[in-house]
Amino acid sequence: MELCVVATAHDIGLASVIKGALEAADIEAVLSGSGLESSYPNTTLSEIRVLVNEVDLSRALEVIADAEAGLLVDDDEE
Repeated sequence: MELCVVATAHDIGLASVIKGALEAADIEAVLSGSGLESSYPNTTLSEIRVLVNEVDLSRALEVIADAEAGLLVDDDEE
């Protein structure tokens, strides 16, 4: 099982939101990068990588595109 980078961010908050959107779609995701260890949130110059399993890559890209387009809806709100 190989991990692939599906997104990058310079902000731990944004990386966490992307990870959360993927996990809400039942896609396992992990964060990687030296920016995770920053003492000052939102100030890292390092990339934080969001990684998913290779088999989930295309679906993960769709989830991220939908999130960016504002198409994700909470099932409880419908």
